[in-house]
Parts: sequence; structure tokens; C-alpha cells
Amino acid sequence: MTQAAVHVYLISGFLGSGKTTLLNRMLKETPPDVKLMVLMNEFGEEGIDGALVENPELEMIEISRGSIFCACVKGDFIKALYQIAFVIQPDILVMEASGVANPTDIGRDLFNPVFKGNFASLEKYCLIDAAYFLEQYEVFVALEKQIEASNKFIINKVDTTDRETTEKVKEVILSQNPSATFIETTYAQVDLARVFDIPKSRPEAKVTAEVNEEPLLSDEELEEVVDRFLDDAAAQVTPPDRLISMACRWLSGSVAQFRNVAENIPSDVVRAKGFLFESGRPYLYSHVGRSYTIEPFNGRPLDNNFLNRVVFIRSDFKEDDIRHMFEKSGISLLA
Repeated sequence: MTQAAVHVYLISGFLGSGKTTLLNRMLKETPPDVKLMVLMNEFGEEGIDGALVENPELEMIEISRGSIFCACVKGDFIKALYQIAFVIQPDILVMEASGVANPTDIGRDLFNPVFKGNFASLEKYCLIDAAYFLEQYEVFVALEKQIEASNKFIINKVDTTDRETTEKVKEVILSQNPSATFIETTYAQVDLARVFDIPKSRPEAKVTAEVNEEPLLSDEELEEVVDRFLDDAAAQVTPPDRLISMACRWLSGSVAQFRNVAENIPSDVVRAKGFLFESGRPYLYSHVGRSYTIEPFNGRPLDNNFLNRVVFIRSDFKEDDIRHMFEKSGISLLA
């Protein structure tokens, strides 16, 4: 007996490059009879991006608290892949990697014999923030690893910089990955049918994998599989950069009060994102580089757990300064 093997797209890219925006565009253009699922990975101790996915009926697995390619949550990742390969069995799997991930081991993971060939192919895309890439590349090792691991590069936000900078971005990427190909865009607007080759209807089982007719592995057996992945001497399971994540929650406070925090964020904060709540309306806060936005959120209804919650990712291993900024602005954080 055979099944159509899962086609995998990996979307990597540094923090704030536009991965979730691209993902939403993919979801809108995927035909309804094509079974697509998402494995979303966030470095932050609490996930935010899952709430930004616009399709509430989408089958999705979220893994937070670190990169799926590092030891901290590698076990969760392998267990999720096992569930996808033998239980969920989608036509397409889109993996949105953490912005600070080192995805160079993705092929080693997907094509491990434990998955019995159920993952047929892998295409690797990397989103690049045209305005901040050159600055980030000088500081963060993760960008080098993402360039090394990718096939195609989507140069996003080209409207926020000049032509000379965009060309320099390409030069730097080509110096590390000579086979790189580029697509320039704004707001992650690409010709998805051409770039991702998403089928117009559910694909026939041209590429097949043997269906596992044996019982699924027990929890104990799956833990042994995870241990073997982590014991692989050739695997890269340490984070490429030293960053921390901190989450702030509060019960009440205005957007104006929070803006005082946003305007004075320490320079080592590389990404921040979350939801604010005022007068019965949610707002999305997004900080990338040296700029931020606070805009009304018109997406799907939010669980109360998302409201008045912001996650900061930074290189300085401290929290007191940001917490003090909230206090100065009149916002009392929850313990």
C-alpha cells in the first residue's frame, strides 16, 4: 500500500523579515482540496505568530521556547514530524522556522530512515529584510546559517531602502551561496503559483512512500528515537546566537502608555511583537530593527491569553530595565 509523500517547504529568515506574512499569502492561494498544514516555530518563550495566521481552520503545530533545530526543543520537533508523517499525512507541509534558527540540518532530519520516506522533497526559502540585512549580517551567525541552508531568497521590503543597498544584499548572499536565486518584493507579495509551484488541485500519488502498517511507536520508543537524533555527533544542536526571550503581561493600560515603552526600547532588542487591548479593541505591536508599529488588529478573534502580552527578544541577558520602563509608564506587569 502506498500514500503520496509529503512535499515540504521550509521558510526561514531573520526575525521580522516577513515570514508570517508570506505564510498567510500561501494559505490564501492554496486550493481548498489540497491538504496543507503548518509547523510554526517561534524562539520566544510564548508564541504570538500563531494568532496572526488568518485561517482559523488550518491544521497547525506550534513549537515555541527555542529553535526546532536546537537541543532545547529538538525533541518536540522530531515528535511533531513523526505525527505529521504517519498520522496527519498532509499533501504539503510548510515549516516556518524561528527567526534565529540554524536550519542546515533540515535535510538530515526529514530524510532520516525513521520517517520511512514519507517526506518526499524539500524546498528551502529564505526571506531577507532588505533594509536591515547588512546590519544584521555583521552581528548574527543565524543569518549565515540560513543563507547556507537555502535555495531561493525572497528579498522583502525593497520599498524601505534604495537600489544600491538591495544589490549589495545580493552580493553578500552570493559570496556565501553562489547558487542563490532572488525574488524582490514588498509585503511578501510574490507569484506563489510560480515560486512555490502549489498544485491547483490535490496531487496524484506520483511520488509515493510506503505506508507504515506497523503500530505507531510508543512514547518510550519515540523518546529513544529523539535521543538518537540528539546524540548524532554530526548534528548542529546548539543555538547560533546568544539571545533571550522575555514575555510581559498586564491587565490594564492604554496604547499611549505602552507607546512610551515602545519608543524607548533598548537598542539590543532585535524583535518584539504582541497584542495590546484598549476600549474593547486589540492592537498589534511589531518592533523590527529601530522602528515599530502599533496598528488595529483586524484578524481572527483572539483568545484572552493573547491580550496585553508582548514578547521581547534581545541580546542582553537582563529583564529589569524593560520592566522598569513599564512601571514608569504606569503599566503594572503581572508576575
